[in-house]
Amino acid sequence: MRKALTVLIALLAICMAGNAQNNALTVGYCDGQMQTSTNQAFGTKEKNTWVSGAIYLPAGDVKTYAGSSIDSIRVGLAQKLGISEMKVWVRETLDGENLVEASIEKASILKGWNVIKFDTPYTIPADNTTGLYIGYSTYQTSSNYGMSVLDNPQQNALWVQLGSDAEWVDRSAEGTLCLEAMISGDQLPLHNLRLMSLTAPEVYIIKGGTMTVTGIVKNVALQTITGFDVETRFDCTDKVYQSHVDLTLAHLEESEFSYVIEPAIYQTGEGTITVTITTLNEGDDENIDDNTQSRTFDIASEDFTRRVLLEEFTTEPCQYCPRVAAIVHNIFEDAHYKENVVAVCHHTGFDSDWLTIPSDKDLLWYFNDEENGSYAPAIMLDRWTTDPQGYTPLFNPSSENELKLAIDYCLRQPAFVSVNLQAKLDKEAGMVNVLVQGSRSKENITVNPARITVWLVEDNIAAHNQVNGGNNFVHQHVGRAINKSWGDVIEWNADGSYTYACQFRVRNEYNQENLVVAAMIFDYDEADVTKNIVANANQAAVTEGEIQTGIETIDPSTTNTEHSIYLYDLQGRRISGEKSGLSIVRRADGKMVKRVIR
Repeated sequence: MRKALTVLIALLAICMAGNAQNNALTVGYCDGQMQTSTNQAFGTKEKNTWVSGAIYLPAGDVKTYAGSSIDSIRVGLAQKLGISEMKVWVRETLDGENLVEASIEKASILKGWNVIKFDTPYTIPADNTTGLYIGYSTYQTSSNYGMSVLDNPQQNALWVQLGSDAEWVDRSAEGTLCLEAMISGDQLPLHNLRLMSLTAPEVYIIKGGTMTVTGIVKNVALQTITGFDVETRFDCTDKVYQSHVDLTLAHLEESEFSYVIEPAIYQTGEGTITVTITTLNEGDDENIDDNTQSRTFDIASEDFTRRVLLEEFTTEPCQYCPRVAAIVHNIFEDAHYKENVVAVCHHTGFDSDWLTIPSDKDLLWYFNDEENGSYAPAIMLDRWTTDPQGYTPLFNPSSENELKLAIDYCLRQPAFVSVNLQAKLDKEAGMVNVLVQGSRSKENITVNPARITVWLVEDNIAAHNQVNGGNNFVHQHVGRAINKSWGDVIEWNADGSYTYACQFRVRNEYNQENLVVAAMIFDYDEADVTKNIVANANQAAVTEGEIQTGIETIDPSTTNTEHSIYLYDLQGRRISGEKSGLSIVRRADGKMVKRVIR
């Protein structure tokens, strides 16, 4: 995304000469702010060398100031120690000749803002087609990290050369250089509305039919603007959408605007939206180069009901775990959360106990803390790391309200895959047969191949010796068995549907009336714990009977294998050839049937 140049226009002086006005403004990306703390990323230990920084003004912006003059440049320094000279300059290319320059010696260099005037101001030509680099260079006799950089990345806002022989590097993605040019003249822009940013949904839902578009605009010229026309285009349709926004913005004011459209988009995939401010109520915009922003987005046919996966790490030796267990219990007293949250408890994190299964210990990977290790209690919600700077999806909720807010956040995320569960108990065989079916509404529901994990879960298990649990503590949502710690990769059918089957043995210590099966589809990145986000989840109580959805038992002798396009075992793996036992056949017509070969 191209973040537009922030222009801070300050009417510094009005000198009457007939009908002419002499105005002045500052041009830069830092908006008059500077960083006073040093940052070693923007400096060098090298002695007796030049260190330089610059911003770039695109040709369209430069054209707006044609005929006006750059009188001075002001530079922010977070540290002056070791600097013996500072130069400011204007260039057409970073390694080109200085179109104008000025310098100050050590005694005049300040920590903070340094304003350096040119002996002869540089008049901006009308025929400039390359844009201009506005920059400075400091000569350091010892190590220095004085370059002032705001933590506010913007396009064209930070070019650096850390040493006389170093290459220029665009580091605009890391911050904004604290540098501004002072421009004066009587031909400064009167009407210039800048589209600062554009926000559109990350995913457009065809079934929804509408899209809300939001942007931020700023009046970077001298006169008040009262409204503007907006043109919206998509690369996946020829239709052009016209909107009008009534919004009054005085000099230097910025504001958000939004409008709703009904795009003629009918195919899933990826699209690009382009928004352009075309005209102002006051007439033409004097710089149309900063009037357009684009965004890419995914297109899905529909979104499905989201159910949040809550994973709790707990053990009996953990003295603080009953507190979080009570929070989870209270949340499930609310019908809304009971319906929309799927819970699985892993008995690990702080030691282990008699309910710990091997996969619980595998999941300690998500703590991602070699120095301090794991802990309990801890919660994961959809394995989502809500803190952008976070290193783990785990957290310890301090209150019921905190956990509810986190769950609500996850529930607001769209789900582009459905998870439909059947869990049937075969008492004679002592097995729970599970069938998971669903479909996706866009192709890339995950970054890596989507995986499915299925648990057999048991509620209402009396504790043996829960620390701080009292005499009647009962464990809920205990993961008793799992298909695989990291799930199985889903095999998608051509129509975007999937089918997965597995079995769990019912052990003697299980209470069959308290068994539930939970399943999730998720993204698995074995190199990054923060990129294992759950796409959707669901659960179903275990009941006696046979799997019903779309499945019938058939005599293998009557099966036409030429019309059977997929064959699965009960772990959901595709198999080939005839095998004894129970298998599931997916026919060419999409119908699912069970086949038993003895």
